This record gives sequence, C-alpha cells and structure tokens, in this order.
Amino acid sequence: MGRSSFLEMGCGTGVIATCAALAGCDRVVAVDVNPQAVVNSQRNASRHGVADRLDSIHSDLFDALDGAERFDVVFWHSNYVLAPDDYRYANVHERAYVDAGYVTHRRYLEQAPRWLTPGGRALLHFSARGDLDELRRIAVECNRQLHIRRSAVFLEGEQEVEHLLIEVATRAGQA
Repeated sequence: MGRSSFLEMGCGTGVIATCAALAGCDRVVAVDVNPQAVVNSQRNASRHGVADRLDSIHSDLFDALDGAERFDVVFWHSNYVLAPDDYRYANVHERAYVDAGYVTHRRYLEQAPRWLTPGGRALLHFSARGDLDELRRIAVECNRQLHIRRSAVFLEGEQEVEHLLIEVATRAGQA
C-alpha cells in the first residue's frame, strides 16, 4: 500500500482527522479558523496515539498551508447555513455553522482541487439546511462540477434533515 494523505478543513475537535489517521493515513492535516479547535484536535490525536501523523494548524481554509503540499483527500464538513453577505459573526463558534454570502464555500470550490495529488478527491459535507441551488450556482462560476456521492437523512430534533457528501471536480478542459 502506498502512502496516503488527508486534509480536513474546519476540523473542530479533530474527530474526522483522528479517524483518518487511525484508519491508516500516513499524513493527516487538521485545519481550523478557531485556535481552540486546533488545540483540541491535537489533544485528541495524542489521546488516540496518532499525533506523529496528525498536524493541527490554525488557518482560514488553505491560507496557512505549505503551498507545495498535496493531499489524496481534502474534506470539509462545511458551515452550510447561508447568511446575508453583510452578516456579522457574534463569535468564532458561529463560523462553524454560518457562511455569510457563501464566501468560504466559493473559496473552497475554487481552491480545493489545486491541493490534490493526481487522482485525489475534494469532498464537501453539505446539508439540506444549506442552499444547494446557490452552491451549484457558485460551482458553475468556479468551473467546478458537484457530484453527490452519498446522501443520508438524520433526525435532528423533530426534523428530518438530508446530509450530502459531495465530490468537487474540475470541469473537463478547465483549470
């Protein structure tokens, strides 16, 4: 088996990144805009014995990453709730759920493919609580295609909510 790498955007406590390392990924990077999330992610990696393969980085999406690094999988459990463009965040925790004007989604769609190894996959977790039509519109503007790879419905309180695993691909003939 060859070497494998995984990048998790918006890692929170690092559950997904830690699971990727536990599943055998050789190199895992967990990124979050919240400095405390970065600390929590690294603590969880240590608790589960994978700190030697998991680095937690404080970053707004890809900003703090080494520009030469590439990953087999780039994954983001997105902040899919769309807010107006002029929305003001009350605290850093709101950024985990709310994306004003889908500015962060646009950045992810534009930038994620450039961080992939040949044959790598950019994945996005999205929810029916978000605006899938708007995400699709942005994807077209960014020359990206969205492919729903999995769909599942979960009970959240008393409401059933569909969650999607979407692969982000570069349109044929586009960069």
